[in-house]
Amino acid sequence: MRKLSRREKGLLGALAVAAVPVTAWVLFQSDAAPAGLGRPQAENPLPAVPRIDLARIDAPRAEDTAGRRDLFAFGRATEPEEAPKPPPVVATSPGPGAGGAPGLSGNPVAALPVTPSLPPLNLRYIGSVENKAGVKVAVLVTDRREVLTGQAGQVVANRYRIARIGLESVDLEDVGSGQSRRIPLKGN
Repeated sequence: MRKLSRREKGLLGALAVAAVPVTAWVLFQSDAAPAGLGRPQAENPLPAVPRIDLARIDAPRAEDTAGRRDLFAFGRATEPEEAPKPPPVVATSPGPGAGGAPGLSGNPVAALPVTPSLPPLNLRYIGSVENKAGVKVAVLVTDRREVLTGQAGQVVANRYRIARIGLESVDLEDVGSGQSRRIPLKGN
């Protein structure tokens, strides 16, 4: 490779310096110039500014109760008034001439209170674990995919006490009502 002389280096530098303004002029004059060089692109016009309705400022606003609760006022929250409760169900026994048992009067007799059925259970029993000492721990999953664990006698989900842990089921007792349920082992 041949070494450039001093004169050739000067000419090459002058040619490079002259090429910069010519290139810039060509880019600014052509339609293919990028938007970054100062030429706006006609294909992407600015969106129209939406009209602001200033009449809304004076319009009355709906009453908003958000953020008006006193955080330091302790006690029970005020609840809306409920509709009056219906009277208790009264059962009547048939009279002696209507095929009823002899000796019963036709007076209405108050029926025994019916225990309400429990709401649907949102727990699934997925298994149990036992250590060498023989302590069993039940593993339950809520409908929100929260994992709950507990031994017999412990309360889970602040509502159910584990009564018994078996191989294929667990017995839970509702703390509030005292009713028991058996939940079978479920996979997945």
